[in-house]
Amino acid sequence: MRVRELAEWLGCTFEGDGEREIAAAASLELAGAAQVSFVGNRKAAAQASQSAAGCLIVPDGFENAGARTVIRAKDPRGAFARAINRLHPSPLPETGVHPSAVIAPGAELGAGVLIGPGAVIGEGSRIGGRARIGPGCVVGRRVSLGEDSILHANVTIYDDVDIGLRAILHSGCVIGADGFGFVLTGDHYERFPQVGRVTIGDDVEIGANSCVDRAALGVTWIGDGVKLDNMVHVGHNCRIGKHVVVAAQTGFSGGVIVEDYAVIGGQVGIGDKARIESRAVLGSGSGVLTSKIIRAGEVFWGTPARPLKEILEQLANLARLPALRREMAELKAQVSRLSGEKK
Repeated sequence: MRVRELAEWLGCTFEGDGEREIAAAASLELAGAAQVSFVGNRKAAAQASQSAAGCLIVPDGFENAGARTVIRAKDPRGAFARAINRLHPSPLPETGVHPSAVIAPGAELGAGVLIGPGAVIGEGSRIGGRARIGPGCVVGRRVSLGEDSILHANVTIYDDVDIGLRAILHSGCVIGADGFGFVLTGDHYERFPQVGRVTIGDDVEIGANSCVDRAALGVTWIGDGVKLDNMVHVGHNCRIGKHVVVAAQTGFSGGVIVEDYAVIGGQVGIGDKARIESRAVLGSGSGVLTSKIIRAGEVFWGTPARPLKEILEQLANLARLPALRREMAELKAQVSRLSGEKK
């Protein structure tokens, strides 16, 4: 593809050699004459002159002093991601049902689906058109899987789960297992039945070995565009809003509410019925106490999670403690000397 064509497809302008052929995408350091890369920050801008890339996707304010071939974009990283998809298209998927797959008589399969070896589809389930279900997947009863969705190998979906369009579930996901519900009755724990459902919106991606529990009563809900990293646990009756991003090894206790566009770092622990408001940010390793509210648009960090400004002030004060101790020792020595002179 020529630079001119790529820029037109991205809806961007270009400078330099529009006829240059671009065959692939690569990192700034490794790109060659037939490859495109991007400049996403000041550090990359400083390194751009050393790159051998045939074309760079750059921000509007990039100074092109060397008059090299560039494509200007408001969001270079996003434009580069789209360019990768164009230059490295996924192979056309296979279709059909493997002979070893077990499909219940009452299951419905849309046109162009792929069902891999050893997969199981339960009674009353509906698989949307062009969906791909990998080897060893188990889809329970009364499950709805939207069109163009992908289940990688060994995904397990329990009964009564609804998954929207274009979902991607990576290997080892478990969707709809019982929530952790037990009631202490006398001297033992009685299991509280988990009879709710899980509903997952469109364009959701869930990483490997992540778990989303069904509601005890009602629905565990995950909104459109949510991205869960590997080994994330979503407890029963949680409500995760639209376009929330959650990094690896984070755990949500039961009844947590996360509003739209929140960002949650890795290894965050969130207590029962906490609320993370819209566009709030939780730094990695944070701990959110039960019923705590993380206010909209703020950055929180630490355990218990507090506004980042407070945490940084405390860290600055802690860094000053050794100097304060030395000053205190000197003051005590001066007081001791003055007391001796008076005697």
